[in-house]
Amino acid sequence: NSMLRFSVSQEIPLPGKLSLREKISSIYADAEGKSYQAVERRIVADLKSAYYDWQFTLKAIEITRKNKTLLEKFTEIAKIGYEVGKAPQQDMITAGVETSKFLEQLEVLELKREIIEVRINSLLDRPSDSPLGMPEEPVRVPFPLSPGETETLAGENSPALAVKEELVASGQESLALAKKELYPDFVVGLSPGVMGKQGKGMDGIWEVSLGVKVPLYFWRKQSLGIEEAALNLRGAEEEYRNTNREVRFSVRESYLSARTAGKLMDLYEKGIIPQSRLSLESAVSEYQTGAVDFLTLLDSLVTLFSFELEYERNLAEYLKAIARIEEYTGVDIADAGGKGK
Repeated sequence: NSMLRFSVSQEIPLPGKLSLREKISSIYADAEGKSYQAVERRIVADLKSAYYDWQFTLKAIEITRKNKTLLEKFTEIAKIGYEVGKAPQQDMITAGVETSKFLEQLEVLELKREIIEVRINSLLDRPSDSPLGMPEEPVRVPFPLSPGETETLAGENSPALAVKEELVASGQESLALAKKELYPDFVVGLSPGVMGKQGKGMDGIWEVSLGVKVPLYFWRKQSLGIEEAALNLRGAEEEYRNTNREVRFSVRESYLSARTAGKLMDLYEKGIIPQSRLSLESAVSEYQTGAVDFLTLLDSLVTLFSFELEYERNLAEYLKAIARIEEYTGVDIADAGGKGK
């Protein structure tokens, strides 16, 4: 007698296990997609911040050159006054020192401009010496959201927070799957074969089997798996809470920065800068008539110069704060002209 047999078996998981594994894989895929969005948002915010710094630096160079030219005109006035005996030589020396300070500031600003341009090219994944042209004139966009609305948007739309939400959901499903591993799976088998019969040819044989895989060592394997899944879930929940706190703090901090910068811009634009310009014009007239000394004239010029720079600096900080709020909330405020989308 002889026998030739072939066997085929298929393990069938307990109902619910396959759907849980499929759900976990889907959640991980969604988490990767949201992680991509979070990185994309962060890079865009970094690029916008660098761009606004670039705008401010070029504007500062423009203001510095303008005031340097104005100081040179004052120097000529002081020189004429000295030649006719109406102004001391000290005025010319003081003017020369202040002109040197403007030149120093221009050198520092030019270096800053080059560094920012390298940064922008790096973020754009371009050669560091790629030309950038000239930026647009910086424009203050309105910010239509309240602090509460901003935090709500961050909680609903933050890509970074969404990633942590997906990881918590994955941990919950992984724990449910680990608990199901305590239950047995099934094995279905099929064994076709042939058996020889002495002097009487061959007989076909078919055998169908149903088996059960029992987790005999559940206290060493499955139970530890449940404990591990529970700890992973607890860690994911803590990461979510921590990220939620960080996002809400960052959004509120950026909102306060934008609000403060906006108030300062209003103060400079509507009051301080116009008054400083009038003070400078008055000082120029009075210096020419000998009513004030050169230091008073110089102080008026430097004061106006400082306020103009502060206005542009606060404008850059305002726009950078909005860029960070866009990163955390997923709302394109600046690009939509302040209306969001």
